[in-house]
Order: sequence, then C-alpha cells, then structure tokens
Amino acid sequence: MNNAPSNGQLPRRLARRLMRLYYPVIEVSHRERIPRSGPVLFVANHPNSLLDPPVIGWVTQRPVHFYAKAPLFELPVLGGLLRAVGMVPAYRGADGPAQVRRNLETLRAGAAYLVRGEAVGIFPEGKSHDLTRVEMIRSGAARIALEAAAEGAAVTVVPMGLNYERKERFRSSVWVRVGRPLDVAGLMRAEGGETRKALRSLTHEIERRLREVVVHLDDPQFQPFLHELEVLLPPPREAATDPIPALRQRKRIADAMNHWLAADRPRAEAMASAMRQHRARLEAHGLGMDSLLIRTQGATLFWRSLAGFLGLLPTLVATVAGVVHHVVPFLMARQVVRWRYHAGRTWLAVYRLLFSLPIYACWYGLVFWALATWLNAWVAALWSAAMPPAGVIALRSCDRLAALMRLWGQEARMALRPRRLAELRIEHARLRREVQAMAEQYRLLRGTGSR
Repeated sequence: MNNAPSNGQLPRRLARRLMRLYYPVIEVSHRERIPRSGPVLFVANHPNSLLDPPVIGWVTQRPVHFYAKAPLFELPVLGGLLRAVGMVPAYRGADGPAQVRRNLETLRAGAAYLVRGEAVGIFPEGKSHDLTRVEMIRSGAARIALEAAAEGAAVTVVPMGLNYERKERFRSSVWVRVGRPLDVAGLMRAEGGETRKALRSLTHEIERRLREVVVHLDDPQFQPFLHELEVLLPPPREAATDPIPALRQRKRIADAMNHWLAADRPRAEAMASAMRQHRARLEAHGLGMDSLLIRTQGATLFWRSLAGFLGLLPTLVATVAGVVHHVVPFLMARQVVRWRYHAGRTWLAVYRLLFSLPIYACWYGLVFWALATWLNAWVAALWSAAMPPAGVIALRSCDRLAALMRLWGQEARMALRPRRLAELRIEHARLRREVQAMAEQYRLLRGTGSR
C-alpha cells in the first residue's frame, strides 16, 4: 500500500473523521474491485463538493491525489490544506479562458502520480451538482490514464458511484458502489494503439460504467417524481435488516424510470401527468404524497399516530437535555450558514461543518467552564460527555415530533372535509396500484439485482 506524505496524513485523517461524523452509515458494494496498491485512477460522480474526496478516501483506505477546481487553492486556509493532502488544481474554462492552457500541466501532474504507482481521483463531470444523474463526462480522466499508460504505467480506472440518502442532512447514509474496473492497456490494444480512438472509447466507457453505479435519471425533467415514487414504492419488507434500504430502492426506481422512458415513453409520461395532478390536488389541501393521513386510515392511522407519540416518551429526558444544551449553538450556526450560504445543496454539508463545529466547540467549552465554576469539574465533565448523544437523540425526536404535529394538523383540517379526504385516498391507492404494476413488470423483465 502506498504511503502518503507525512505532512498530509493529519489533515487527511481529520477530513475523513469529520465526514464520518456527518455520515455515520457508509455502505460499500464491491469493495473487492479496489486495487490495494499500484496506479489507480478513481473516477466518480460529484454530488457533494469537498466531502466527496473524504468518502472515497475512506472507502479506498489509501492516499488519493484528488483534483479540485483551481480557485479553491487561492483561499487562505483551505488552499494550504488542499496542497497538504496532495490535491491537484484543475483549471477549467469556467474559471477564465486563460486558465485552459494550464490544464495540460494538471493532466501531466496526475499522470506523473500514476507513473509513480500512486492513486489519483478525479470527478470527470467537472463540477458538483444537485442533479440525480451523471452529467456529460469530460475527456480529462481518459487523457490522464492514457498519458500514464503511454509511459509504461499499468493503470486501472475504477468508477465509483457516490449515492447520498440526503446529502445535506446530518447523520444520513451514503451508498458507495464500486464499478467494474477498466484496464487501460487492454483498451489501448483493442483500439489498435490509436490514441484518439482510445480516448473516445475510454471516455465513453467511463461514462457508461459510472451510470451503472449511480442513481441516474436519463431525463432530468423527471427528477421531481423520484421522491414521490419512493413514497409509492417503499422498500420491500425483507429489506428491514438492510442498513440502506431507501438508497437501494431509489436506485431500482431510477433504473425502472429509465427503462419505461425508453421502452414506452407515452405510458411513462401519462403516469407522470397523473402524479402531477394528484400532487396538485393534495397540495390544495395542505397535504403531500408522503402524508400518513393519505396513506393510512382508521385504526391503523390511530395506532401509528399513538405509537409515534409513545415512542418519544422513553427518550424524553435526553431530548429535553439535548434541546436545552444545543438550542443556542444550533440557532447561531443555522443563522451563520443562512447568512453565508446562497447556493444549492452541493455545499450545504460542508458549510454546516465549517461553521457549526467552531460554534459548538466554543459553546461546549463555555458550558463546561460555567458548570465547573458554579458546581464542580466532575459535573461539568459528565454533562459534557452526555450531551453529544443527547443532541443526536434530540435531533431525531424533534423530527418525529414535527412529523406528528403535521399529521395532527392535517387531521384537524380534513375533519371538516371527510368526503374529499376519502376521494383523495381512493385516488392515491389507485395511483399506487398502477405504479406497482409497472414496477412488477420491470422486475420481471430485468430482475431485482441492483446491489
């Protein structure tokens, strides 16, 4: 296994630990496809800005020299950290026409790492984005691999699909799918040693294999329906022990959507139109596709509501303590992030880590000092040790309580419209049966294997 430069070990380990704090559940499929040594070019989709490299680094368990857009290296603190972990600046056309000429330097730098037997990581889409798809793949990854291969390196290209349950959400899950590796030398031989043909072929194959391992929608205009289909098609019951059932089901649904859009687009569009109309009717009454009031009724609804409330009681003390301790830094961090952050979800988790950690650290220090001064150091130490798990419990309990309050509010509003509620439930059940029929047809055609 390659050894990283000593000056890059500490920031690399710190980045991975912070990433694991934010995403405690990371499921890896086909980890055995990752070479433990030798020249490897990891190519991945790029949904989550600066947190994607630590995820890949944690999965591969080896130092990886990642490409990052050049303007990041000009930032006072971040730039130094990026250089310390051996990252390579990428100059893009979006950063100015004059920068494109410097792109050749960065490609050669990546190839040089491969020639030395090290690992390089690149996001060939060239940008981070919120779309549920793999955007057009640039040729830079193929150029790096081919240049290193031309200098005698036995380069393997390994696609990696990064699939986040909810990338902006603290303590959510990640599914990393390792794709089928590509032997660059073998591909060169198959193309008769013609560099241009090999470049096109390798770029195309990288894109194809990335789409296999990513939750990818061929047509981005259908992305708004993905969440609603996840509500209509929950994971199967046998997935109860699966650490990431929702992510696996999301992949199955996306693949099915791609199939129907290609095989029977009129039927797919008719289903989308029916879902759009149903959504509009639900929203007119303050409801959503995931409203428990629509999906259940009668005794089932009552017992699920009661169970949700009773489930909050065992953790009531921890929840109250967690809320009391964390409410001030929580509000402060949220306000700072809102003040500084104006983009999409791609940078939200990074901003939360960058701004929240110092605020929470200062708050913990202040509370410890106050308790040690007014009471004693043992009380301060015990309280400080108990608060991190209490905070996680409080976060989950508050989410559940908010969902219950929404349900109770919806029940109160629809109590005066029982006939309309019955119509919406019938319409929802009919739509769900139609979606399930399409899903079953797809399963019979293609099977269920998406692991």
